[in-house]
Amino acid sequence: MVNETFDGPQPWSADGLVSELSIAANVIGIDQADLATALGGGLTIGQVALLHRVKVRRVVTALVSDVVAGIADEIRRGDLTADQVRWLVALATWRAEVQVTSAFPAIEFRPGSPVPA
Repeated sequence: MVNETFDGPQPWSADGLVSELSIAANVIGIDQADLATALGGGLTIGQVALLHRVKVRRVVTALVSDVVAGIADEIRRGDLTADQVRWLVALATWRAEVQVTSAFPAIEFRPGSPVPA
């Protein structure tokens, strides 16, 4: 996994990132505001997890599980083939790994409310 910085437009919404911050914060055992503050200070989600003695893989697994839960109905109905499910899980895993190892620019914790510095 490579550390990167998110610059420019991303293929996911800010609301999705806030939801994912909530998932990561929950796994790490801290509140969302503390995680957002740490990210705003230049730490990665993975670094915050390690500071709290949580394995980075646990955060990745939780983020991927959330994606799978979001497509569970389609899987149950048979709307997705096994290959499509494998591809979506692989994509979700890649995305989660990038998220936990990347430094974020200053972000808003809640829409319209800047992250405390």
